Amino acid sequence: MSSLFHVIILALGLSSSSSSSSSSSGSIWQPQVAASWQIILTDPIDVSSLDSTTEIYDIDLWINDAATISALHAANRKVICYFSAGSYENYRPDKDAFQPSDLGRVLDGWPDEQWLDLRSDNVRQVIATRLDQAKQKGCDGVDPDNVDGYDNDNGLGLTQADSVDFVNWLAAEARSRGLSIGLKNAGSIIPQVIENMQWCVNEQCAEMAECDTYVPFVQQNKPVFHIEYPKDDGDSGAVAVAAAKKTSACEFQDSALFSTVLKNMNLDAWVELC
Repeated sequence: MSSLFHVIILALGLSSSSSSSSSSSGSIWQPQVAASWQIILTDPIDVSSLDSTTEIYDIDLWINDAATISALHAANRKVICYFSAGSYENYRPDKDAFQPSDLGRVLDGWPDEQWLDLRSDNVRQVIATRLDQAKQKGCDGVDPDNVDGYDNDNGLGLTQADSVDFVNWLAAEARSRGLSIGLKNAGSIIPQVIENMQWCVNEQCAEMAECDTYVPFVQQNKPVFHIEYPKDDGDSGAVAVAAAKKTSACEFQDSALFSTVLKNMNLDAWVELC
């Protein structure tokens, strides 16, 4: 740890060696700024090959069972469970619970997904059931994706206000189940939801030159779990990131306070750290 980083951490009143602390909501897990993490969504996580320095694993809710999460806990790891809260995925086991009127346009670049109407009572019931599943499996927190339909061609007329209402509803539902929760991207609604979030997960803020948007989280002693996809087109697997691209992905204002990982776009087990 650099001396500057150490000074910053002490100024925030944090310990870089621990991934959790008490939160204002009592039993809700609050990870710390600069906590180490890994995100693996493509395959079930292999608990036998955990990185010794990684404190938190963000894993797919569907393809990992309760035994896997229990094993992660036994290895002194915290577990964030990922699911899409704002998009319909035509390969999920509960896909038939959605109604045709719940569905909007196909997500750009993701032909198996459609935007969901966040105002729909039925959508919220399906998502609440997913939160029940996260609690039953033993997840410490949840990473609900695609809550930024307002910033996309969603086909449903979704607005920022709809996302604010939905995210704050999600937070209350998660808290009632003892789960912590993070905001996924959706930087423009941070002021309206940050008080109810325990962290955020951001993709590509360095590439988009917008990491300053997420600094309010670290200012409130809440981590930014940050992902960059810096590989050249066609690179995959364990191909190392080119030095210049790694520098661009890893070095930005306040970067020492972000928990940055470099990943393949499909979010498999491969990872490179800054």
